[in-house]
Amino acid sequence: MAAPNIDPESTDYDFKSIEPDERFKQTTKEFWITMITFIVYIALMTGNLFVFGGDPSTYIYVGGFPLWILLEIIIIIAMVCTVLIIVNFVYKDMDVTPHGRVYPHGYKGAMDSEKTEE
Repeated sequence: MAAPNIDPESTDYDFKSIEPDERFKQTTKEFWITMITFIVYIALMTGNLFVFGGDPSTYIYVGGFPLWILLEIIIIIAMVCTVLIIVNFVYKDMDVTPHGRVYPHGYKGAMDSEKTEE
């Protein structure tokens, strides 16, 4: 079903006649995954400090470091790995031109397609 012509200068149109852009769906998905990841990271870091931080006389030491610092380092390393996984498997390349599209994973970009057209 073709969408009716919409006059860009007019504000007299039905919102149902506007087809949603697939890029908005993808960026919304990426936003929520990023926000959830960030909130989990902050909760882990803060929870770790509240549980294992506190009075220095009660610290547990591992390899000369207080346990809470060691756990912070482990959480940071896990977060970096999580971000790399999200960037490689969730985020997708997309055009930002008015009629752009979302490219599948493994797409090499516009530069490669321009070379093959020559």
